[in-house]
Formats: sequence, C-alpha cells, structure tokens
Amino acid sequence: MFSRYPGFAQLPKQRQLVIVNRLWPHLGLQENTYVPKEYVDLLNYFSRVFAALHQHGQNFVFQDLEGPLDLVDDLKKHRALTKEMLVWEVGKAHLARSIKDIARSIELAARLWTGISISSKTLEVVPNWSRDSHIGWPTQMTLAKAIEETIAGRFSSKASSATIAEFAVDESFTAVKLKKICRFHIQWTDNLTDHLRTKGDRGKRILSIYRHKILLVNHLKDPVSTAINSTVLDEAIRTLDLLFPFGDSKTADFLEAEGVNFYSVSFGNSRPDDLSAFVHWRYNLAFLMQILHGPPETVTQTLTDTRNLSQFATLWVAIFGVFALTIVFGILTTVYSIKSYRVAFDSYDLALAAACEEFPLLPHCQRL
Repeated sequence: MFSRYPGFAQLPKQRQLVIVNRLWPHLGLQENTYVPKEYVDLLNYFSRVFAALHQHGQNFVFQDLEGPLDLVDDLKKHRALTKEMLVWEVGKAHLARSIKDIARSIELAARLWTGISISSKTLEVVPNWSRDSHIGWPTQMTLAKAIEETIAGRFSSKASSATIAEFAVDESFTAVKLKKICRFHIQWTDNLTDHLRTKGDRGKRILSIYRHKILLVNHLKDPVSTAINSTVLDEAIRTLDLLFPFGDSKTADFLEAEGVNFYSVSFGNSRPDDLSAFVHWRYNLAFLMQILHGPPETVTQTLTDTRNLSQFATLWVAIFGVFALTIVFGILTTVYSIKSYRVAFDSYDLALAAACEEFPLLPHCQRL
C-alpha cells in the first residue's frame, strides 16, 4: 500500500541505486559512482508524493514505487503514443481497472520521471495537495507535446533588447543577492514549469526556484530524446548555475541552510555574459535583473542597500545627522523650558509680594 512515510532517501544505498538506474539506465551508476547526497532531494520528493496520496492508493494501479518505475519504462518505450493510446496499451496488463485509474497512474509516473507536475483536473484525487501549479495532459497529445505546449505558453522570450543590453550579467546576479538586497523570499519548487516565477507585491516578492538539478542533468545526458526538449533542460541548468555559482561561499552556505543539495551538481557550463543565450527564461531573468539593479522598492531595502556605498554612506550620515540634531534641540528645548519655568515662578513671587505690600490684609499675605 502507499505508505504515509515511505522515506525513499533513507533506503540502503543499493536500493537507492536501483531506483536511479531504473529512471536513467544510460547512467550505468555503480556503488562507487553513486553519490546519495545528490539524490536526497529527489527521493524526498518521491516520498512526499506517496505520503500525500497514501489514503487514495485504491485509485492507482500500483501500490509501491515499483509500479511507477514500470510505467516510466512504458513511457519511454511508447513515447510516440498519445495519452489515449498509452492508456490502452498499459491497460492490457490491468484489465480489471478503470480507464481513469490507469490514466491517473500514468500521469503520476510521468510526474516523477519528468519533474513536472502533470495532473489533469479530471483525474485529481487530492486537489491542491501541492503548492506547485499543475499542468494537464490532453488525451490526444503525446507527453512531449503536452510539455512543449505548456512551456511555450508559460514562458516568454519578449525581454526587450534594451533590458538585455542595459544589465550585463556579473557576479552580483545571484539568488543570495536577490534575497539579501531585494528581499525576495526563495520558495523551492518540484515543478519545472514554475521555475523562476515571481509573485507578490514590492518588498514581499516570492521567487520559485526548481530544486531538482540532478534530474535535469540526468535527462540531458540521455542519448535518446526525453519528453523534455534538450534546449529546455540545458537552459534550466544554466539558470541554476547563474543564480547559484559554484565556488561562491555565500551560495554554498545558503544552500546548506536551506537543505538543498545541488551545489556540487554541475554540467560544465560557463557563466554567460548576458541574457542573449536564454530563450525560455529570458524574460524571467531580465525581470530579476531589473529588480536587482533598480532603485530600492521599500524603506527597509533603502536602509540596507549597500550596492552604492557612497549613497549608502550619505543616507546614514544624513539619518544620524538628523538624529543628532533632534537630540541636541531636544536637550536645548528642555533646558530652556526649565529656565522659563523658573522665570515664571520668580515672576509670580514678585507679583505676589507687590500685591501683599499694597493689600497686606489679603489672606495669603497674612500667611507669609
């Protein structure tokens, strides 16, 4: 049965190796070449999926991870088939199950294999169980076509040439800088089509970043074309290399603090000088660069923005200057208030003495 806490990342190394080699047999990993740390996030993702669906195991044609792995083999073997034809082909081994159960199981296998949240609304058994967005897989499309159309619809290459030319890609363009300077909240996503999406108002923006870099690298190494276009895989990897540069200690510390384990995963790409090499995520990157290089958006960002040290120093000198003057004037005001009080008190005594001299029978004068 679906386990609530399957814990795939806690399996023995040999068992983990079997799972990875089933997904990407072209890697031919052995015990001495398999690095468990590189796969812990992916296996934990598998665990979360199974845990979320553990009460709905009866809606699937399998009850453990072996089932999806078998269906991944079917997805690879019949990659040219539409979803409708694939359901019919897989259904030969599950004659007692409904078409919906078979289709739902195929979509779950596709989700685990591609790292894209494939889940048609008509087949969902746990609506909104994940904060990631979902994409549908029309019955008359192949998996590759459904992914291709989703990516084409969600990503735009309409970043203006002025934007690209204005901001060169330098060492300041990192996720750590976006978080520290622009106050972005980094939200890790298991869905590739949510990668680099932003939401929220100024000063409260959330940036979604795909966390399964190893999945992208393994797919790109496959000599046979996968369901995801190689240009998409390559570009997604380069966006991660760009925002999380290898050799940057602050980036390494940040990823460790976040519990994300792709820092050591690399495909050997060089850092780009501008955004012209990006197509699918060009607009997203250009938007982030505009925020990073633009003026501060909130008071907090203004007070902590160290990008221009002269302006930063001038601002704080002005703040401390105003603060100091406020204190000085406050002290002077207090001193003069005390003196004014004393003068007023002395004036009262003089006026009282003069009145008593003129009218000695006044009650108050008799008590003096």
